Amino acid sequence: MKEGFLIGGGIIIAGLMLELCVGPVVWDAFRWPVNGIVLAGFLAFIAIIFLLSKRIYGFQFIGTHKAAIPALVYAVLLTIIMGLTRQTMDGMWLNNMLSFWPFVLIYVYIAVILGQIILRRIVNYQFSIVNLKKDFPFLLNHLGLFIAMTTATLGNADMQRLKMITVKGEPEWRALTSQQHIVEMPFAIELKEFIMETYDDGLPRRFASDIIITHNSPFTSHHSPFNFHLSPFTFKTTVEVNKPVEVDGWKIYQYGYDTQMGAMSRYSILELVSDPWLPLVYTGIYMMLAGALLMMLRAIPWRQSVQQARKHPKTVFLLCAVIAACFFCVHHFMPILHSDKLVPALQSPWFKPHIIAYMLAYTLMASAALIAIFLLVKEKTFNCQLSIVRSAQWDACSEGLKNSQLDNLVFVGISLITIGMLFGALWAKEAWGHYWSWDPKETWAAITWLAYLVYVHYRQIPTHKPKLALWVLLISFVLLQMCWWGINYLPAAQGSSVHVYSMP
Repeated sequence: MKEGFLIGGGIIIAGLMLELCVGPVVWDAFRWPVNGIVLAGFLAFIAIIFLLSKRIYGFQFIGTHKAAIPALVYAVLLTIIMGLTRQTMDGMWLNNMLSFWPFVLIYVYIAVILGQIILRRIVNYQFSIVNLKKDFPFLLNHLGLFIAMTTATLGNADMQRLKMITVKGEPEWRALTSQQHIVEMPFAIELKEFIMETYDDGLPRRFASDIIITHNSPFTSHHSPFNFHLSPFTFKTTVEVNKPVEVDGWKIYQYGYDTQMGAMSRYSILELVSDPWLPLVYTGIYMMLAGALLMMLRAIPWRQSVQQARKHPKTVFLLCAVIAACFFCVHHFMPILHSDKLVPALQSPWFKPHIIAYMLAYTLMASAALIAIFLLVKEKTFNCQLSIVRSAQWDACSEGLKNSQLDNLVFVGISLITIGMLFGALWAKEAWGHYWSWDPKETWAAITWLAYLVYVHYRQIPTHKPKLALWVLLISFVLLQMCWWGINYLPAAQGSSVHVYSMP
């Protein structure tokens, strides 16, 4: 483990030197075909490390838990810095972590470790039903994460996000980049009517734009390259929050309007997004979803639960009571669930699955935290040594709760966190045009997820220290609180997070 922390520290120092010598990472330089070449070279680099791992100790070490855990710890610490500081595109060092070399290199290092672990598991796989049940969820999770990480990072340079201001009755084919550069689109958009519906107290319930989209065609007028009367490529549609319109590889999103005029707004701001790497990113996301679901089903101790209920009914009843109490608290302290005046961004079919997954995850993680506190406080009383055997073989201590229940709760909980987080990514793509933008809420969701991964991987080491594992679990739960409700009070999130809602 010390070697792992030394390697991670060396990577951070190397990143700092690069930051001083060449400045921040310039992601625009990775546009196609550069990102394709870099991806091919990165895959070749991982394959070479794997082929030489039997001869070189350092390469063999990269594919172990003792390399992965320190890398995850460094990723958590750097991402916490990102979550506590206001991030800007033109910021320097800690205020623009996405271009900060230490941050980028640590995540690249994690991707290298992922690649080594995946190759090692595939090459050493021996077919059997038992191995299939164990390895298939593992490969779906790890390979899906690897695909999503690499393609989303390298493909981001090819993503285009433009703003178009459409005025009622006037066709518009020009859009603006974030640097206010004008881009002429292959189609024009005319705003026919801006629609806004409100609740009784005046809060917006729905806003949308009735538009006419016209493709460029030979049938053009002398006044503009588009003619709404002669072109056979004209169609009417409505774009609103959570319901984008797709045309020619572009997705059109309802972005804004004249807030002073409200329903009388004469213009509508649309966001146009092109993301050619999206199918690859979605492949990774759906693989992770499938892997998380299988891992959750595998982590639930179906037979053991029945056996424990018969042997220790009081213990099982106490555990169920703790979970029920935690669920009640989570449900009670999420006012968004009880509101009948949801803002347009929350009116999505992804809303309930996303919230339900996180509610269940928070409940299980809260229960696990209470059990961890109980074990730490009562350790001498019970004198119960925590087993180093894998969770499927753990049993309950004769005088109290042991880590079989605790780890099962955590494994199911982190599966639900993964599912909820990925549901949120799919929802964000439909609502705002990007599945992951490192919004403060997303940043703290990543911190929480990585922190629990530290616990899961640390428990796999035979020589792990039980007390330290419990403390890692409690620290992870504290970080989860920031993701859940603390983000609403974080100065770095005020005015910059689309996840901070003002609920009535």
